[in-house]
Amino acid sequence: MIKHITFLLLVLTTFSGFAQKNASWYNHTLLDVQNLESSVAFYTKVFQVDTIPYPFPPSPQYIVKWLRVGEGIELHLSQWVNDTTKVISDVSSEPRHVGFVHLGFMVISMDAFLKRLMEVSSDYKSGKYKQPIIDRMPYGAKTIEIKDPDGNEIHVIEAMPANKSTNR
Repeated sequence: MIKHITFLLLVLTTFSGFAQKNASWYNHTLLDVQNLESSVAFYTKVFQVDTIPYPFPPSPQYIVKWLRVGEGIELHLSQWVNDTTKVISDVSSEPRHVGFVHLGFMVISMDAFLKRLMEVSSDYKSGKYKQPIIDRMPYGAKTIEIKDPDGNEIHVIEAMPANKSTNR
């Protein structure tokens, strides 16, 4: 757990300095947790973060809380409901939940980002991964899911002007 928190803080502090300087910037990490209530309490008490509204309709598969870690930086926590396939055991034989789910990045232009992805990623150029399908966030922003060379998931969201979105 400490290793995950250290990694998360490293990522957050590293990428927070890049916000708004590039065409893309770090936005969020999603962690699966075993007990959402205790995890939210931990992050709000220890790191003094605030909860923010979850913009999607409730899911029967998981419950989610979003936390604001910094300006434009979020931590998303989810707890699976009745899904023991997500639980693994480590060396100490203590069950623990899979922690990392995906990273989230914001981009200025989804079209420009997709063009660059298809130009520079050998995995997308070769067809190993199919070109992502553009979807929409509940508040209207374009969004896609992509993978890095190791298959790690990355959620990419197109930034919307502040006057058009209450969530970003």
